[in-house]
Amino acid sequence: MRLSLAVSISCLLVGSNAQHWQITKHPNLHSYAISTDTFTSDYLYSEVGELCEGKAYVAKGELYAYVNKDLKELTPYVFVEAHNFIDGYAIVGDSISKNLLNSRMQVILPIGVAQLRLPTDGLIIVKSHSETWGIYDVRGNQKLPMIYDIPPVVINRETIIVRKEEVYGVVNDCNEIIHPVGFQYISKNGLGYKQGKYLRLFNRK
Repeated sequence: MRLSLAVSISCLLVGSNAQHWQITKHPNLHSYAISTDTFTSDYLYSEVGELCEGKAYVAKGELYAYVNKDLKELTPYVFVEAHNFIDGYAIVGDSISKNLLNSRMQVILPIGVAQLRLPTDGLIIVKSHSETWGIYDVRGNQKLPMIYDIPPVVINRETIIVRKEEVYGVVNDCNEIIHPVGFQYISKNGLGYKQGKYLRLFNRK
């Protein structure tokens, strides 16, 4: 996200008060300075994100890094794409693939993927470069292989709606079959449609 004017941004931290985080654009150059509670930087940055959960992405040139509320660098400038932290995670990427960064500044997935979503119930929905979908957990373990047509729908860890070769089924987070693929559609409310009939497959709590 490119900033076009001086802005003052505060992102509430869980269990604490917002930190002072003011971004000022240089009057003549495409660069930004940051003012915190204790320090004001020079116009060093080509882009600056929001301070969320005590961290923010910043860019120098075309590469991004993350800094803390005191502007201490938490990562090197290695990312081509960076986003704000949300609930302990941020999506990052290079020119080809995306990955997920945790609050300890560790990249989670063992391989880069084409697309991914922030975790739901500890599960990360990912899309491979061959256009198929699967799931990893927040420890980097593959839970569902990347063999599904569309993003799996996580109801909970025991109930995940999947579609393979245009028919639907239900698996758990170990990819064990709960209802075999063969339904024309399965709703988030647990109704499966097959051969002109609706069947109750699960109750959503």
